[in-house]
Amino acid sequence: MVLDDKRFHSQELANVTQMLEEHFRVAQSANKMVISSLFAWLQDNSSIPDKDLKQITELEEKGDLLKRQILNHLAQADTLLQKEDLLRLLHYNDKQIDGAEILLYHLSAIIDSWTPVGVLKDKLHELGDAMTEIIAEQREAVRFLSLDIEKSIQKADEICRIEKKIDILQRDIITVLYPSELPLATLLRLRDFLNMMEDVANFSEDAAISIRGLSLTLNT
Repeated sequence: MVLDDKRFHSQELANVTQMLEEHFRVAQSANKMVISSLFAWLQDNSSIPDKDLKQITELEEKGDLLKRQILNHLAQADTLLQKEDLLRLLHYNDKQIDGAEILLYHLSAIIDSWTPVGVLKDKLHELGDAMTEIIAEQREAVRFLSLDIEKSIQKADEICRIEKKIDILQRDIITVLYPSELPLATLLRLRDFLNMMEDVANFSEDAAISIRGLSLTLNT
C-alpha cells in the first residue's frame, strides 16, 4: 500500500494496520452493544439478557487474542519504525474493549430497578449519540491509516472535538444526578457508568493522539 503521498511504502505497516482495524472492530462491536442497551433502557426499560453479558465477555476474550497476535507480529517486524505509536494505539483499542464490558455490567445492575426521566433521560440519550459518533470516527481513523494518512488525521481531530462534547455532557449529567433522590446504590452505579463512559471517550482521544504521532513518522 502507498503511504504519505506515495513517498513511503511499507507492507509491514499495512499488515499491522489491517490487524489493528480488525482489533478495533471488536471494540466497536462491544461498544455498540452498550449503546444499544442504553437506548433500549431509555426507551422502554428493557433488561439486558444474560446472553448479551456472555457475548460481551467473549468479545473481550477475542480482543485479547487479537492483541497477542498483533504484539507477536510487532515483535518480529524489525524494520518497522512506528512500533511505539502502534503499540499505544493497540493499548487504547484494548482499553475500549475492557471499558465496554465494564459498562454493560454496570448498566445491567441498575436497568431493572429504575429508568431515568426528564432532563436526565435526554442528557443520557445525547451521551449515547456522542459515544456512537466517537467510536465511528475512531473506526475510520484506524481504517485510513494505511490508505490516506491526511484523512486519518482529520478523523483524529474530529475524535478530539467529540471527546470535549462528551466531557461537557458527563458533567451536565452528574450535576442533575447528584441532587436526585435515587437510592445510593443506584446513584453510585450510574456514576460509575458515567465515569467509565468518559474513560472510553478519553481512550478514543488517546488513540487519536497516537494517530497524530504516526503521521509524524509517515511524513518524514
